[in-house]
Amino acid sequence: MPVAALQVWLLVQALAWTPWLLATAWFGAAERPAWWAELQVAAMVVSYAALVLLLRAGRRAADVVTIGRFAVLLLAVVLADRGSGAAWWLAVAAVLGDLVDGAVARRLGGSPQGAVLDMETDQLTVLALASMVVAGGGGSHVLVLPGLRYLFVLWMRAASVPAHDPKPKDGDNRRGRRVCAAVLVALLFALSPSVPRAAGDVATGIAVALLLWSFGDDAKFLLGRRSAAKGRT
Repeated sequence: MPVAALQVWLLVQALAWTPWLLATAWFGAAERPAWWAELQVAAMVVSYAALVLLLRAGRRAADVVTIGRFAVLLLAVVLADRGSGAAWWLAVAAVLGDLVDGAVARRLGGSPQGAVLDMETDQLTVLALASMVVAGGGGSHVLVLPGLRYLFVLWMRAASVPAHDPKPKDGDNRRGRRVCAAVLVALLFALSPSVPRAAGDVATGIAVALLLWSFGDDAKFLLGRRSAAKGRT
């Protein structure tokens, strides 16, 4: 896997999407430009295409499912911008697709590249759903959910610690997967037309706290491992 190139891709993502998230929070639902969602979709397509080419993904069945759920996600963003009620159902389908590609990978075989593709697809899913929540009038705190990943990348970059591994804690990502699932469920809950805005804000606020704890745990482990490695040299 081209680790060095992937690290550059991650850095570009963090430097590009962080100001975008700040601008989205600044605009809120009422003042954002009419073309804001179109810009987001275009940027997501360029970003994802670069990742797929970088990883040479798409050769395994699980990768095809992952790419497919990303396509469904893009359609959800477009329809949400047009006020279509179908957007929520497509968002649900995109999230459930994560279960499908995982099952396919376990049955037919996965790869390190596919694991990275899956992780970054999850990240873009959180980004897209959070932006949909804000566009629908939800609290801007929800943008912390995608933003934490970019801050984590920048922090680890400054500390000279790799941040590309989907399983940073010695191959164990069970905690990360559970927290990611909780974040996605909270976002879908907040996006549901039948859920009061205040309830959605509470759910996403809890998700922010969980994700802070999760990234903090990863950072503590990675920085501790770096210190231990330096002590042995």
